[in-house]
Amino acid sequence: SFLEARREILADQLNGFLEGLTRTEGTLAPVSVDDLIAEGESDELEFKSTLRWDLATGEVNPRLEQAVVKTIAGFANSQGGTLVVGVADDGTVLGLQSDYASSGKIADRDGFELHLRGLCHEQFGVGFASTRLAVHFHLVDGRDVCQVDIQPSTAPLIVKIKDKNGQPVEKFYV
Repeated sequence: SFLEARREILADQLNGFLEGLTRTEGTLAPVSVDDLIAEGESDELEFKSTLRWDLATGEVNPRLEQAVVKTIAGFANSQGGTLVVGVADDGTVLGLQSDYASSGKIADRDGFELHLRGLCHEQFGVGFASTRLAVHFHLVDGRDVCQVDIQPSTAPLIVKIKDKNGQPVEKFYV
């Protein structure tokens, strides 16, 4: 019985050691938003100039909100990712002042986050909006930008939008 107990202890220790060799740990040092912007867009990093303010027309455009929701769904339906709002595709920092000015409800960081989470709650439910999104604000070049870290979803996310004819459509994004 001594040898059998010894064999089990040794086997447990060896298995623990081998599991430690193959286990991957998360990044130990967080990446700054400046580094993210300098890195540029990738499969796990997306920039959006604004949440809802159309810079070309100078008015609120609901299609821009849909684009943000689609990006969040795509990241959640894959390995996760990071969305940075207030940065152009080329990495130019634009800030959130246009979105802040677009409505009295989004006039600051708190209002912006509430609106963003509300969009996600409406599309994907309160569980996803409260547990799978981490929202952070940063001051870059004197302008606010919003970093949204999206974790993979436990269930597929389907985006409900309207097509060009105003008809409801459900789509799966990755």
